[in-house]
Amino acid sequence: MYEYNCRLQDILQVQYSIETALLESVVRNATGEGVERLRELVSMQKEVLHSDVETKLVLRKFYEELFTQASNSMLSVLAVQLIPMFEEGRELYVAVAFNRKALHEHNEKLVCCIEEVDEVGACAALRGQLLRIGTYYSVYLN
Repeated sequence: MYEYNCRLQDILQVQYSIETALLESVVRNATGEGVERLRELVSMQKEVLHSDVETKLVLRKFYEELFTQASNSMLSVLAVQLIPMFEEGRELYVAVAFNRKALHEHNEKLVCCIEEVDEVGACAALRGQLLRIGTYYSVYLN
């Protein structure tokens, strides 16, 4: 049980970092009210990392708000760059041997990709992929 809890803690910390990076990308296209709500939810998530149940509730709200604020543009060429990175990330999340270093390197690449590409297109590409990643997190959170 201790190993499971440590792994869950690591996954939640990584998730917090990913969402913070995504938030930076999304806020540039969000309304003032939406930005404030996302910031509140990110702060709330950090405060409830000790609780699986509270974390699940905050994450659900965060994803809903993130999707609301993300661009409604159609997926573009950016998806071609981003999708493989999410695929790789999911493999790391569900790997039997949890490798924090590999996960960290993956997240660094992901954040760099988001920073370098068109923000509106990146947000659109991230929408569907985030939903799929959220499903994988829920395996650990349920």
